[in-house]
Formats: sequence, structure tokens, C-alpha cells
Amino acid sequence: MDLKQRISGVLMPLSSLPGTPFCGDLGNSCRQFADFLSRSGQKVWQLLPVNPINDCFSPYASVSTFAGDPIYIDLEDLVQAGLLEPEETVAIPHAPKNRTAFHAAREIRIKQLKKAFDRFRHASISTKYHTIFNQFVDDNPWIGPHTLFCALSQKFGTFDWTSWQDEALRRADQDALHKIYPELEESVLFHTFLQLLFSVQWNEFHHYCRNSGISLIGDIPIYVSKNSVDTWADPHLFQLDEQGFMSRVAGVPADSFNPDGQRWNAPLYDWEVHKNENYAWWTFRIGNALQRFDAVRLDHFIGFYNYFSMTPTPDPTDSGYWVPGPAYNFFDTILREFPNAQLIAEDLGVMNPGVHQLRDHYGFPGINVFQFHFDFRRNTDATAEWKENSLVCTGTHDTNTLAAWFDEVLADRKKIEPFWDVKFLLEMLKPFVPSGSARNRQTIVEAIIRKVMSSPGNVAVFPMQDLLQLPTDARMNFPGHAEGNWVWRLDESMLTDELSYKLEQWTTEFNRQ
Repeated sequence: MDLKQRISGVLMPLSSLPGTPFCGDLGNSCRQFADFLSRSGQKVWQLLPVNPINDCFSPYASVSTFAGDPIYIDLEDLVQAGLLEPEETVAIPHAPKNRTAFHAAREIRIKQLKKAFDRFRHASISTKYHTIFNQFVDDNPWIGPHTLFCALSQKFGTFDWTSWQDEALRRADQDALHKIYPELEESVLFHTFLQLLFSVQWNEFHHYCRNSGISLIGDIPIYVSKNSVDTWADPHLFQLDEQGFMSRVAGVPADSFNPDGQRWNAPLYDWEVHKNENYAWWTFRIGNALQRFDAVRLDHFIGFYNYFSMTPTPDPTDSGYWVPGPAYNFFDTILREFPNAQLIAEDLGVMNPGVHQLRDHYGFPGINVFQFHFDFRRNTDATAEWKENSLVCTGTHDTNTLAAWFDEVLADRKKIEPFWDVKFLLEMLKPFVPSGSARNRQTIVEAIIRKVMSSPGNVAVFPMQDLLQLPTDARMNFPGHAEGNWVWRLDESMLTDELSYKLEQWTTEFNRQ
């Protein structure tokens, strides 16, 4: 993949794929979606993080930076491998098509995966999974801490390791871990098995996409969850006190999304420690992502230049402050290790010249969002200032759907027009509305997509919901709201030949082949 090529693609979370009960997975629906992209002339599939999610379903608050979520394991592949019987997957109940049910998916699939694990260990068969088990463990040093953490979390009933009853285990004391290992061994092996399945299936999926001419863009959340193997195994890398509690937390000051700012409840890094260790943890993290994806979006890129430090709980005397990040020293180290890394700077939020200078110094593409152009800006062409070296899009996983956004624009004209004129928007889009067509939601949304397609940005990516012109209940995430996020799911009947034809035509029209 070359981010300097003029190409286009779709943002589609793995969990939102159709075809399997409760949640998308790495099975046939992945390949069908890759086929849809290919015949539609697309070259890019952008995904959200695929690490194990927490109870809020957020892919940006994982219990493990390096692991894949077992919820995505394809059970049909295990049938073909002889690890499950066909009737064991047929018996899985159906679920609503347009919503992901994470809890139900995890509960049901874990039962099936335990059956597969039992056969993996005791049945007299040899599968593709058996042949690489030992090599997989040797090649992935994160497996040991991850599986121990999962086993201990099950033992104590929580991922919040600061509440585990055994103080030595909270400290990941090696003698204590060695002593308790016989009790945990079965669980440790099971979680190792799950990561083996995910890894093999992911690699097969990635290989299929490459053969179909589709490149995968992944996502590295800048922060990790407090309740994670990362903070438990390496607490010295984070701003934690001696008991493991957060002394300061990550967040952002007020912006157009949240007038009161956001407190993310994620621990900040101790960047001085990372520097002294030559950023070894981060180098391994980025290397892991570059193996999994063809290009990687660096979430909250601003945090590498300067990060916002907040108190763990609201304090009227301390509203937070900016602290310098690792900046050039960090990226010099990373790029010495991965000189050909395809990295995308998610340079959205509270900007200053230093952030853009850092981005441009390394030639990282930034991100331009059509909806954001109209936040407190006057009447200017939405795409005229966008650079070639950028990823351009109508919206992101954090914005409203494009159709719902346009409805809001029309509904809130009095509120919006002091900053920009709706009439100017319609006039700007006029060349992209087919001659003789009425100016309604459908034609305007398609005009916006074509406008973004026509822009200078090398890589154009569109949320699937925008291409389908779905209403606001298909929104993926509402920042600052803990409930109701991340659950939209595609109905497979929506992947029509008509949509494929339109995408292919727009791609050809604007030379994104």
C-alpha cells in the first residue's frame, strides 16, 4: 500500500459485518465485504481497533494492546478444522440484524470455543492450528502476560487488578505467579488457544484482502485502559501510584463535541521512562500493528506532541493542563526501526503549529473531515485547502451520519448561519448534483461524497453509514456518552449492485483507481 496513491475506500468496523449471529467475525462475511469493495473499485478497508473490548464495547478501551478479541473468531473455520461439529454452530440462535449484541456473542461463542479447545487438546487430530502452536507462543512474547492476566481476571471476577485480593498478584510478583500457575494453567492454555485462532484467521483474512487488491488501515488508540494487562504487567510505564491507582488521567479540553471537555479515565504515560527504555514498548506495539495492517492511523496524534493532563476526578481548582510529549525523539526511534511504516496522523482536535510541524516533518498524512470544516468557519470551499498528502472523509466513527448531519444543518439554520451560510453549502455542491435532479437529502449527500472524492487528498475513505445514507441511529459513537455506542450493524441486503455501481463510477470519475 502507498498512501501517496490516489485511492478510495470504506470505513467498516469488523463487529458491524453482517451474516453471523450477534456480531461480525473473521468468517465468510469478511471475504464477502472485501469482494464488494473490490468490484466497487475500492482499494482501502479502514477498520476500528480489533483488540478485546470492555463492557462499554469501546474498541478504544481494551484490556490488551496486543491481543485480538476472541469474539471475532470464525466458528465455521473450526468446523472445517474438525474442532467443532456442524450441529454445534447451527444451534446458535439468531439475533437482530441491525444491532451488535456483544454480551450475547461473547457468552455463546466462548461456549463453542471451549468445546473446540477440548478437542484441540484431546482429540486425535492434527490441524493447521496444532502445527504452529509452539512457534506462535515463541514469536509473541506478549502472550504470557496476557493469558495470565485473563486467567487471574477470571479468578477474581474483574479486570480491575487493583481490587484483586492478593497483593503479590496485584504487583505481578513472579514468585506469586509461579506458585499459583498450576491453578491457572488450564485457563492460561485456553486463552493462548484463543489468540492462536485469532492470529491464524486474521492472517488468512489479510491474505485474502491483499489478493483482492484491498489494503487494510488499522488504528492504534493512543491510550490503554487502566484495567488492562498493559498497566498490570508494566505499571512503571504509566503515571500510577504505588497501589496502581491513576495519579493523572488523559483527556481533552472543551471542543465542539463536548463544551465541558472530556475525561477519558485512561492513565497517562510516563514518557521519561519510555525514553529511557528507548521506547521499546511502543516499538513493539507499532510493529505488532504493522504486521496486522498495511497502514496504521495514530489515534490522537496531538498527544505525541503535547498531552492534556487531568485529575482522576473533577477538581474545580485543577481543570487540567498541557504537558510536552515525546515528539521528535519518539518518531525518530520508531522510524529507525520501521523506516517504511505507513502511518497516518489523526490530527484532529485542539491544534497548534507544533503539531502540524511534527506531522509534516515526517511526511505523515493528516486527516480532513468534511463535517468539521463547517464548525465555526465562514463561507469557503470545504476542500480547497486540503492537501494531497492527507486522508479525506465525510465523517468518522465519532461523527453523526452524513444524512443526519445534513438534516441537522437544515433544522438548525438560525443557529448555524452566523458562522456560515447553508445557501453557500448548496451552491458549493451544485456542480456535483446531476443536472435536472431535485436538491433533496439523497442528492445532496451524494454530492458531498462526490465533492470529497474530487478533493486533492490522496486517500478518500467513507463510513459505510454515509454511503448508505443512514439516519442518526446508525451512528457509531457519540463522544462523551457511555451508553448506546458501537452497536450499529450492517444489513447484508444493503450491499446492492446499485451501490457498488455508484461507488465504481465515482471512483473512475475522480481518478481513484
